[in-house]
Amino acid sequence: MLKYIKKGFLILKSSRFSLIGVIVIVTLLLGGWLYVDFVEDSKRVLEISNNGFDFFIYKWLTITLITIMIIAVIVGNYIHEKNDKQRMYYKNIIDSSSNIVVVVDKNSIIEVNKTFFKYFNKYSTLEEFKKEHKSISGFFVEKDGYVHKNMGGVNWIEYVMQNPKDNQIKILIGSNLYYFTVGISLISPKDGHYSAIFSDITKEKLYQKELEHTNITDPLTKIRNRYYYNQQIKQGSSNANHYFYPLSLIVFDIDYFKKINDSYGHDIGDDVLVEYTKLISSHLRDGDIFCRIGGEEFTLILPYTDRASAYKVAEKLRVAVKEHKKIVPITMSFGVVEYAKGEDLEFLFKRADEALYDAKEGGRDKVMVR
Repeated sequence: MLKYIKKGFLILKSSRFSLIGVIVIVTLLLGGWLYVDFVEDSKRVLEISNNGFDFFIYKWLTITLITIMIIAVIVGNYIHEKNDKQRMYYKNIIDSSSNIVVVVDKNSIIEVNKTFFKYFNKYSTLEEFKKEHKSISGFFVEKDGYVHKNMGGVNWIEYVMQNPKDNQIKILIGSNLYYFTVGISLISPKDGHYSAIFSDITKEKLYQKELEHTNITDPLTKIRNRYYYNQQIKQGSSNANHYFYPLSLIVFDIDYFKKINDSYGHDIGDDVLVEYTKLISSHLRDGDIFCRIGGEEFTLILPYTDRASAYKVAEKLRVAVKEHKKIVPITMSFGVVEYAKGEDLEFLFKRADEALYDAKEGGRDKVMVR
């Protein structure tokens, strides 16, 4: 596909009447010259015998030249029609592509196919587009992992040419966000023109994000799950070690949750989980990481939070849960620990779980610290 597009743009770039124009001009000049020469020499021709050798040579030379000019015009017309068909052929291929195909240089956009306007539908012609935008790169979203206008001071075209594999681009058009893979080929070294093909992978990208979201989300409460907890506690502890900030962990659960299921049924139990996770979420700060790790048990990872501050967070949540009294009145018990630099993460969780056990043993509806 790329070689057809490259060849097609080279043909489209060529002057439509360059060859036939030269042939016609040359033919007219030769024809005019022969006509004038014929008028000037006709007197001499009439004075000699028609059987003369000189007249014979002159006559056939003239016929030969006229024949050559006629052939040249026919051949030129044939070449023109063939090139015209080729231009139409390649244009149809390019326009029928479901990908965005553009010709660009390092500063501007030069030519586009029809698919371009399916995305940039505010415009009906390239001229309209260029009145407001110099290049398509102005729509690139600058984000890690994606090609954008300047890649560390390198123009995006040069970057893709130097790194031809797995280049993805996010393009924001109005309020619509699209994901593309991009491939670039040099089609005119003299002019510095490149063909760029943008293949839409938006559906695949959104599906991938949906899968990622599913993998880290608890299906009932819609908060994060145990898998996400494991990821974030590793990342959080690594950052805490590197940047020397405090990190705390709270493990908590619903008191007597089994009795709720036995007395009211599992549907009510599920409603309680959903209702009270929403309540807790509404009391958290940006950056706090709330996960359901199983049944009625939850964790809170608190970056930049020491043990004393984590205790205050847990106590605030305990009171909010007790006073909420929706679906079924419940209480929760909390275990709080602060991460020790270099501490094994399984041991960290064990300490928090032991603090939770202390809260249970102490009568429940309590916050205990270790």
